[in-house]
Amino acid sequence: MRILIVAVIVVCANWAECFSQQIIFRQPSEYVLSFIGSDSVSFSSINYDSYRIYFKDDSYTASHLSEIKKELDIAHSRILSILDVREYHKGIYLIAVDSQEEMEELMGYHIKGGAAKGHDLVFFVFSNTTRPQFKHEIFHLISYETWGLTEYRLLDEGAATYTDNFCFYDNPMYTINAYYRQQNELFSFESLVNDFDNQARENDVIAYIQSAGIFKYLYEKYGVEKIKQLWTEGFEEFSAIYGFSVAELEVEWKDFIGTIPIPDNFDIAKLNEGCG
Repeated sequence: MRILIVAVIVVCANWAECFSQQIIFRQPSEYVLSFIGSDSVSFSSINYDSYRIYFKDDSYTASHLSEIKKELDIAHSRILSILDVREYHKGIYLIAVDSQEEMEELMGYHIKGGAAKGHDLVFFVFSNTTRPQFKHEIFHLISYETWGLTEYRLLDEGAATYTDNFCFYDNPMYTINAYYRQQNELFSFESLVNDFDNQARENDVIAYIQSAGIFKYLYEKYGVEKIKQLWTEGFEEFSAIYGFSVAELEVEWKDFIGTIPIPDNFDIAKLNEGCG
């Protein structure tokens, strides 16, 4: 595969430091080019650190680029911290649109954002009512390139949602799960491990938030090395990795979630359209 090297002008103490800051944009795949090279949509673009951002000149993104840059800085730092990765030098293409309707017209999906693993591509909606969910979507790309592919959607989506860590309330991945536990609406762990997508079709907010709460608990209580091992080896090896079963984890986790206070002003209707 050919690569395109984009030089970044920086002041460095030595050659090694300069080399470590170089960002490499791989040649766009045919899939990426079908969007950024399309004659039907005219995009402008700018480079910012590890990102090349594509947007229409009259878009919300065009008039809020400074905000985008700040959000990208926050997202990049958070993602590398969660993945326990010091540096990441592969460039990422970002395509911005103003609405889910425009997203559907461009990508064929009525969604707020998505990531194309292996293509270095994230697409997202950004408007005065929709925030760019960079931490979630970019996590999918960088985790794939650094930790590898996990076959478990519970881990993939749970980790990305945990990395985003935003859903209207403080400590959202535990607080919201505490509400679902109180309402007896949580999915079984077995169903999330083995049948995540069907559970998400039934209620995507619960599936994503519960998976994030499970990931958070394993990550923060038992450490990054064990969950990296689970990521690659799978739940077949869960007992060997953690020393107890998934069924025992479910009891332990639900007991813990039962200790989390639910705010007096908690309103589940806020989540009707997801986490913003």
